[in-house]
Amino acid sequence: MPIWEIFKYLALAYIVGHTLYLVYYAIDLYQLNPFIRIKPLSPKEERFISEHFPIFKELTPKLKAKCLERIIWFRSKKHFVFYGTVEKQDEIKLLLSATTVIMTLGLRRYRMMRSLIRIIVYPSQYYSRINRKYHLGEYNPNFKTIVLAADKIWEGFENLRDNRNLAMHEFAHALSFEMMKTSSWQGLRFRVGLRRIKRLFANEDFLMKLAASQYFREYGLANLHEFFSVAVENYFETPSVFKNDFPELFEELRRMLKMDFQYNKEARTFRTSP
Repeated sequence: MPIWEIFKYLALAYIVGHTLYLVYYAIDLYQLNPFIRIKPLSPKEERFISEHFPIFKELTPKLKAKCLERIIWFRSKKHFVFYGTVEKQDEIKLLLSATTVIMTLGLRRYRMMRSLIRIIVYPSQYYSRINRKYHLGEYNPNFKTIVLAADKIWEGFENLRDNRNLAMHEFAHALSFEMMKTSSWQGLRFRVGLRRIKRLFANEDFLMKLAASQYFREYGLANLHEFFSVAVENYFETPSVFKNDFPELFEELRRMLKMDFQYNKEARTFRTSP
């Protein structure tokens, strides 16, 4: 066989093989791979969720089952990438999966197929080559990727009432982007709520009240999207204070996320029912 024919067949084999690889990669990337095994949660993992999310213990059995089913899907289907020496990787996967699932438990669609494919975790502060700055966390809608520092993830769960949770903050960004892209009823409801928050955010009296209360950290005043993510952190960590001090804003988030809180003002504990 002439050598040029050998090269022709080799080139053809390469093209076919590369095409099949790209198809497989795309199917896997967009959570369509039927061969990915859905790993159930162990009793130890369920206890881990209860310890880090007090809200989970207050859910009805039906809602707990719904929550666990979604966590299993999210952990199995999303791509988690760890750079450097990141300890407790399995726990971080579970923690991040539970974060986004609990945040979206009131929503019918929770998979964030349009907004989130990959979650990258570094051990600590990392250097972003995109904007050439050091970061603790960020959401990139173009790459549908959330990037987080592991030490700050854990720090967000050390104090569940300080209104600082990096994971929830970045997932809130992804959720907002998702809702901007969907034509569903829940997407419309979310966009209406965000427009109402935008009007509040532009109101001078409201801004003066925000500054005077110091309930929302200053970073949230940078722009509307940062304010929304900071507000989501506060909404889940201190709902009683939030509803008491900013009832109008609290009600907008309640409608957007479809989460109803019933709380004890003195003990600051709460139950929720989507």
